Amino acid sequence: EPSRSVGRLPHSGQSQTKPNPRLATMADGAGSGRSRLSALPNDLLRHIVTFLPVTEAARAATIARGWRHLWRSYPLVLRDADIPERARDAAIPRVLADHPGHFRAVILYDCRLASLDRELPTWPRLLVDKRTEKLVLAYRWFVDQPNPARLLPADILRCDSLQELTLDYWTFPSGTEVVLPRLRILAMVRIGISEQELESLIAASPVLESLRLTLNSPKHVRLRSQSLQCALVGLSRVEEFTVVDTPLLERLYLFLPPTGVVGFRIACAPNLRVLGYLDTRAHKLQIGNSVIGSDTMVNASTVVRSVKILALTVNFGVFGEVKMLASFLRCFPNVDTLHIESIPHDPSVTADEPSGEHHAKFWQEINPICCLRSHVKKMVIHDFRGDRNEFEFVKFIAMNAQELQSLLLVSHEGILSSADKVNEIKDELQCLQFPTGISAVLQVSPKAGTGLRLEKASNLTIDDPFEC
Repeated sequence: EPSRSVGRLPHSGQSQTKPNPRLATMADGAGSGRSRLSALPNDLLRHIVTFLPVTEAARAATIARGWRHLWRSYPLVLRDADIPERARDAAIPRVLADHPGHFRAVILYDCRLASLDRELPTWPRLLVDKRTEKLVLAYRWFVDQPNPARLLPADILRCDSLQELTLDYWTFPSGTEVVLPRLRILAMVRIGISEQELESLIAASPVLESLRLTLNSPKHVRLRSQSLQCALVGLSRVEEFTVVDTPLLERLYLFLPPTGVVGFRIACAPNLRVLGYLDTRAHKLQIGNSVIGSDTMVNASTVVRSVKILALTVNFGVFGEVKMLASFLRCFPNVDTLHIESIPHDPSVTADEPSGEHHAKFWQEINPICCLRSHVKKMVIHDFRGDRNEFEFVKFIAMNAQELQSLLLVSHEGILSSADKVNEIKDELQCLQFPTGISAVLQVSPKAGTGLRLEKASNLTIDDPFEC
């Protein structure tokens, strides 16, 4: 997330499933006396029931005789959002108790623990015993209740069937032995957890592939995993983030940058291919033992050659950030796709005030930047406003990018004030001549929300998570 403001993250994946009249018709055979679904082979019925919302599965079991044994014998998906709100307190513990398992997924975005504890005190142990594969537990409390984040039941952390786990607003149980041998995906939002507990949790997940950390309590985060491939890290509450040893890490997506400065160190990530958003103001970049400054001389110990897709944020109006942009680019010499988010000045951040000066001289006198001169084939400048200093950078690109095949300037709706401004930008772009003969393209489009961007970032089948 390139924006420098911290917002409440939306929950993705909440289903608002409504009763399916077509399913009911198929189940009762439209009055034929024989259910069309009941005529299907059991293996196919198993597949269908597994992916039905719990209310639909129960409805089908009631209507179709052949389905009645299926509800109890096949894996189930339980989502609180599929159950009418007034019935949830009674229905959820009943399903957890009555269904023998296993559960393909239990998704509780509106976790009313007082009711669940009262109706079914053993619910955490049941999730373990009934071999839950995917679990989402989002603890909700109301403003008028002085209730802090609740202690996470320790049994959850010993569920050896879990493959996906999402936790929102809990306190980690100190001293708990963690055993998560099959966990591939872990998302933690607003979790009270110490630095050591977080390291131990990751270490106890030997096949972990995807990790998301958002608004959690540790000030210092050290990432060490022999299996991790993708990490999404919200840095708004972090003071120091270190990639210690992650030999398989391919993607590191940084969002929710802080208002202050956060140390960001890359020690060992030999397969890191996608990185962003690095913030020229907020991130104090360290590669190995070298801290990168605006005047850092590039050498073998200050470059990350594996990165192919890089995303940066910069306020082109602040000269210090412009110089840091050039320094960051020198650290990633093999980048072939470059995204730059042009950020306006935030009055709440007083560390760097816009200089009000044009930076043409800086770009005219700067030494060549390897990735721009010899490697970058695609460049996207997001939130382009057509400011003078943005154009100075674009002119620098036009003169120096020898391999550039595509330059897209994206202006999201509401940024450009008028059609006249759009036409003015287009006229200025037409005056640019690129070595490869391309033309810069201006695109006005809506901006994707935080939830969609995080979903794209966590999907490794999407090659470029920063693409519009």
